[in-house]
Amino acid sequence: MSVRKSPTKIIRYFILSLLMLATSIVVMAEKPHQWETATVISQNLGSSPAGTYRGPLGSGQATVPINIKSNIVVVETGDYRYTWQEFTRSPNWHHFVVLTVNDEVKFYRDGQWFVVLDSQGKKHNFTLIGAVKK
Repeated sequence: MSVRKSPTKIIRYFILSLLMLATSIVVMAEKPHQWETATVISQNLGSSPAGTYRGPLGSGQATVPINIKSNIVVVETGDYRYTWQEFTRSPNWHHFVVLTVNDEVKFYRDGQWFVVLDSQGKKHNFTLIGAVKK
């Protein structure tokens, strides 16, 4: 025994499916980035204490320091001098992008982030910690 659907229900499902497809295409469509160029003035890779972690070790407790690594970059555009900061909690330094001082860097803005691509195409998100109008 088969269940038959009325033609109006089929049309409704078809229209609903089209609307869902159109909505997902609009949401997934990424608008092109507006690239900007800046000159790298300085870069400073550093590490600072961010507290401690206390956890079990065998039958006792161990306390280890937690450090947060940061990458502070100063760049200059035609109108502004920006100071950006990139963070990682990883123990490895290779997560940071290394930029050449006095060379140009291309970036785009994505909401609160200044995004720089490294030579492998990996995104590096920087937060703005300072801006000076020239």
